[in-house]
Amino acid sequence: MNHFETILTANAPIPSSGYSQAIRVGSFIVTSGYLGTHPDGSGVVPGGFEAEMRQALSNIRAVLEAAGVGLEHVIRVNVSLTDIHRFAEMDRIYREYFTPPYPTRNTIGVKELWGGAQVGLDVWAHLPQ
Repeated sequence: MNHFETILTANAPIPSSGYSQAIRVGSFIVTSGYLGTHPDGSGVVPGGFEAEMRQALSNIRAVLEAAGVGLEHVIRVNVSLTDIHRFAEMDRIYREYFTPPYPTRNTIGVKELWGGAQVGLDVWAHLPQ
């Protein structure tokens, strides 16, 4: 039987409903989805798509750090865009945070995200042996 450990940090938005920031099971960490929202829960950051993308990645980084890993341990990224035409912009910013070998990635277009956000991300990471 697997032991699930919840990850919680004040450096990323605190769950306000039925989810955890991340779960560790064995050597894997799976995060919830993160938007470009302020860690204090006060909503989406101002500044448009790039600011939101960077904040979403900062939120994920904070949760991973609380779990004892970094972005370099990410093996899977799921990206949701409300405007799929922003793919190239997302990819440009993404490449500042992730380096080869890049994680696997799935990018989808969605109708809308909470709070009017434009981008959402969730990741899987693997703990070093």
